[in-house]
Amino acid sequence: MRRLLQGLILLFAVNIFVLPQLAGTSEAISLIGDLNPMLLCLGVVAEMASLACVAHLIRTLLPASTRPSLWTVQRIVLAARGVSRVVPGGSAVGGVLSYRLLRRVGVPTSEAGFSVGTQGLESAAVLVGLLFVALLASIPISGLNPAYLGVTVIGLIVLAGLGALVVAITRGEERAVDVARRVGKTIRIVDPDAIEGALRTLASQLSTLTADRRELARHAVWSAAYWLLGAMSLWVFLAAYGHWTRVDGLIIAFALANIAATIPITPGGLGVMEITLVASLVGFGVPPSVALLGVASWRLVNFWLPIPVGAATYLSLRVGHSDRAPAEQIEILTEEARTQAQEATPWIRTRKQKE
Repeated sequence: MRRLLQGLILLFAVNIFVLPQLAGTSEAISLIGDLNPMLLCLGVVAEMASLACVAHLIRTLLPASTRPSLWTVQRIVLAARGVSRVVPGGSAVGGVLSYRLLRRVGVPTSEAGFSVGTQGLESAAVLVGLLFVALLASIPISGLNPAYLGVTVIGLIVLAGLGALVVAITRGEERAVDVARRVGKTIRIVDPDAIEGALRTLASQLSTLTADRRELARHAVWSAAYWLLGAMSLWVFLAAYGHWTRVDGLIIAFALANIAATIPITPGGLGVMEITLVASLVGFGVPPSVALLGVASWRLVNFWLPIPVGAATYLSLRVGHSDRAPAEQIEILTEEARTQAQEATPWIRTRKQKE
């Protein structure tokens, strides 16, 4: 923990004091002196609104009977965002924390895991889609950039793979279960029966989700709002230093940086995102001094602010009372056990008949 804290302090110092100096001391001071405080406030509001979209999406993916209040889910999102900023590969850790906190406030196991996992997959899919659309829009203006196109193609391949996995689980449930059981028996780490039960539950939930096209489209809109509000926040921070960036270039740079930041090298992609963003923005015509200062300022809100705020919301969830009364929690757990037993009965009978 001591070394982690020292590393974060060092990176914070580089982010605040070194990057602005690369733009030139006199030019940096001139730009800072001309800052528009109203735009800075608008950028902070847009960043907070993007997190509210994530909370709303996670909440709508939960059944109404087990759905916590929006304020509770918002605190869970903030806590997960905070922890994802202090460990490499923090997105996975943040997802686990979101799941545990949802369980703590009374959400059943399968529904909590499905909500968090689906939100992550939908957000990733929408980000790749936004990048693809922005690249198409930029071709008439800037021409075709092979590097950006290559990244988009890779993203589309990953997206197609995820889509194939969903189809395999929902359309070929028995085959997917059979393959999963064989893998479980081979690796001998996870009980094949547990894998089968989880897959059947996931298949049921995915079938319900994909059956309602209108609801699926609504989820995509909330995911797009999350990314676009984050990009808007960066756009406004750059504008606060006197430069209004092209929207297509901004979205391409923003999407590429977020994809690069998923590589588990540094906490929250610290350093990776800044370098990718600045290089991409400069390539789209943003002055280097504006790109450096704008990105550094935006990361204060996007990266550093969620750490103390997330710690505070985590403590409020840990020491506070659950949203649900004990009797209601017992009722939810009973219903969850009954549902899982009903889902498990068919494949238990089939297994006994085979034996």
